[in-house]
Amino acid sequence: MPRYYLHIRDGSSFYEDLEGSDLKDLDAARAAAADGAREILAERVRMGLLIDGQKFEICDGAGTLLATVSFKSVLKLPE
Repeated sequence: MPRYYLHIRDGSSFYEDLEGSDLKDLDAARAAAADGAREILAERVRMGLLIDGQKFEICDGAGTLLATVSFKSVLKLPE
């Protein structure tokens, strides 16, 4: 099973996932990033913090960027 690293970029700050996660495929990594984004967003809302521009960067073991998942993309808001 491949290992994916779900790093977080928040503006100029970068939080590196040093352990990674063994996941079935890139779709599973995207789903894990979406779940993580929802958890982080819930905490940010409780704390009254700004939600703007944060995203997961999904990389493989070689450090290649495979996909991004913006935190805003997992929110369901009325139009």
